[in-house]
This record gives sequence, structure tokens and C-alpha cells, in this order.
Amino acid sequence: MENRTDADMTPEQPLSPQPARPVDVESSAEKRARRWFIGGAVIAGLLMVGLVVLMVFLSISAYRAAQEGTAPSPGSAVTALLRDTAIVFVAFESLLIGVLLIILMLQIQSLIVLLRDEIKPMLEAANETMTTVRGTTRFVSHNVVSPVMKWSSYLAGARRIVREAAGLRRGDEET
Repeated sequence: MENRTDADMTPEQPLSPQPARPVDVESSAEKRARRWFIGGAVIAGLLMVGLVVLMVFLSISAYRAAQEGTAPSPGSAVTALLRDTAIVFVAFESLLIGVLLIILMLQIQSLIVLLRDEIKPMLEAANETMTTVRGTTRFVSHNVVSPVMKWSSYLAGARRIVREAAGLRRGDEET
């Protein structure tokens, strides 16, 4: 066997193995769900910011109209605008909660299907395996371990009898 130095090594012969590439653990469904969630959050945030900006512009115009005399008073115009904006906001929030409840029900349904169609058969297979193991241990215990234990105890008793008998003979020879 020849001794090689680092200078003799070629690039085709690396000193250490290449590190394994990390496995992509996240499935495409999880990526899609994450994208939908982020997209929905961005859209909801933009809608909220737009609603606040619209409310500010409308309250400024209502305040100016009230100062010019075309509206009853600046305070009542702004209050009416805030009330209308709050109603729209609550309606939007109720709609969002309804959509999220529907999504939650669909997720619960998919969980139930998963438990029924995939987890239950695995549990049944594990139960069958445990039943087989239990029967095998009973069989081995009854047909192998019990007879071996009986014969082992008989042999131990016979060995003890022989040892005692040999001890009695030695005791008779000494007297």
C-alpha cells in the first residue's frame, strides 16, 4: 500500500465526503397554504389601511362641508362618518370570521378523514400485531419455558440429592 500526501490527492478524491443536501421537509400543500395565508393577511392589512385613509379623507371633507354650512355641524358629520365606518368595519370583520369558520370546518373535516382512513387502519394493524405477539408469547411460555423450568428444577433437585448422598457417604467413611 502506498503512502499518499495531500499534494498527491486529485480533485476527484476528496478528503471528506460531500455533505448531504437538506431534505425539503415542507410539502407543497403547506407552502401553498402559507402563501394563501400571507396573501390574505396582506390584503386584509391593505383593506384596513385603505379604510382608515378613506375615513380620514371623508371626515376632512365632512368637516369642511359642516364649516361651509352645507352640513348640520362638524361634530355630528364626523360622528356620523365614524359610525358608518364602524358599521362597515364590523360587517367586514363578520364576513372574515365567517370565512375563517368555514375554513376551520373544512380543516376539521380533513382531520376526521385522516383519522378514519389512515390512522385507524394503522392502529388496527398494531392491535393485530400485539395480538399475534401475545399469542406467540403464550405459546412459547407454555410449550418451551414451562417444560424447561420443570426439567431444570428436577435436575437441580436430583443434583442436590446426589450431592447430599455423596456428603453422607463421606461422613460414613470418616467415622
